[in-house]
Amino acid sequence: MKLFLSAALIALVIMGSFALDVYAQDDLIMVKNKGGVTIIKDKTKPVRREFEAIYAEGVRAMKNNDVEAMLATISPDFTAVLPDGQIMNYETIKNYIRRGSQQFVEIGDLRITLESLTVKGNEVIVEARQYFPRKQRLRDGKIHDVFSSVLQTETWVKTTEGWKKRKVENEREQIFTVDGKSHDPHKPYNPNDSPYTPNKKQE
Repeated sequence: MKLFLSAALIALVIMGSFALDVYAQDDLIMVKNKGGVTIIKDKTKPVRREFEAIYAEGVRAMKNNDVEAMLATISPDFTAVLPDGQIMNYETIKNYIRRGSQQFVEIGDLRITLESLTVKGNEVIVEARQYFPRKQRLRDGKIHDVFSSVLQTETWVKTTEGWKKRKVENEREQIFTVDGKSHDPHKPYNPNDSPYTPNKKQE
């Protein structure tokens, strides 16, 4: 997998301090009528608080370069389906996280926005958008100002050890810049490439 793509995926797998913009639910709003009084109980709030804590810990782990903490919230049956159809399993992402932790030099204002969150039984499905500025050593051996953004679908599962991320898929709306120059997020970084324009044939 390409270096910059792994960095973006690693960030979304392991962390994110997020703003909750939309909170969708599946049979979680309870409406009861007692003596003519309507009582509405939103059962999503406890789950929201749990995930706020999970992502906050992920940010701290990322910035402290705590690899074991990064790995702690990933399910052993984890899979990630990349845009080119490539599938990553737990062992693969674990290795990339360990390698990626050595490539990040400085992490900027790392954020993840939850565009929707749906609870279904013991699973939570999140549409998460990442904003990840950092200084990173790329394949040319030099340190660059890198920014990546992506929207993707994440599936979390409730286990006896807490919430674990089981699946990442449907990556889209990707942005990848190096030193302010746009690059194709699906190709290895090459400083000689022309600025990337989505949906335009690249030379």
